[in-house]
Amino acid sequence: MLIQSFDDETLERTLSIFVDDIRVILKKLRSIYLYGSAIHNDLSPGYGDLDFLVVIGEDLSQNEIECLNKLRSNYRSSLLRRSVDSQIPNLYTDMLEGAFLTINMLSGEKGSGLWWGTKRESIWTENQLDLFTQYTIKEQSILLYGESHLDNIPSYSREELISFFKEYAKCMRKFGKGNSLHSVDWLLLATKFIAWWKEGVILSKSQAADWGLLHLSGGWKENLKRCKKLRKDPSMVTRLEYSEWLRNLEPAIIEASHDLDRALETTIH
Repeated sequence: MLIQSFDDETLERTLSIFVDDIRVILKKLRSIYLYGSAIHNDLSPGYGDLDFLVVIGEDLSQNEIECLNKLRSNYRSSLLRRSVDSQIPNLYTDMLEGAFLTINMLSGEKGSGLWWGTKRESIWTENQLDLFTQYTIKEQSILLYGESHLDNIPSYSREELISFFKEYAKCMRKFGKGNSLHSVDWLLLATKFIAWWKEGVILSKSQAADWGLLHLSGGWKENLKRCKKLRKDPSMVTRLEYSEWLRNLEPAIIEASHDLDRALETTIH
């Protein structure tokens, strides 16, 4: 049974199934957390992920890794995603993405964990969650099962946060091209990071778009309207106006990266 209940019946059913399945596979299970867009009521099927963190007491065995990967394969099956209750639409199990980490791995030690990524599953021998994701989980996640172990996640200094955001701005300039659906994430995440730096709020991507339109001054911010629309309705990527816009998004991404750098020069919230 979930500790937390949700108004979205499909989300509630999906998470209940996930928690029950993980409890069967992992006898060393300690806790399960939900974070990201779902807790902001901003889940976008067809675009985003259902982000989770599973904390375990000991390293994953090879058998457990195989069972978990088989479970994910089942989740991604269109047949199994369909609810047995015709009143509930297809579940969100194919959107589940996250890490299985030991308590010690949360603290920076080596171990045997697993990552369910967008394209594949990967064995992790150390915690590879980025700094801001860990910060978000610690500050703004929902405990679905078990007892909290978030104190094991390090607290990051102002200097570490600055370094992370500056590195992201560099990545925007190096890799931030247009021409794909998820190119909009470069702008949405830059806005999200600026909003946090200036006001100390952790926003969903759609919330970040709204915040940016109100508070940013750069010309690139006007792209946030379409970023939000495309995120909420990915099917629009096939429209000519959106496909052409995406192809020419790189200058806005570069401009946004410089705005992120400039924001870091201001006093933290």
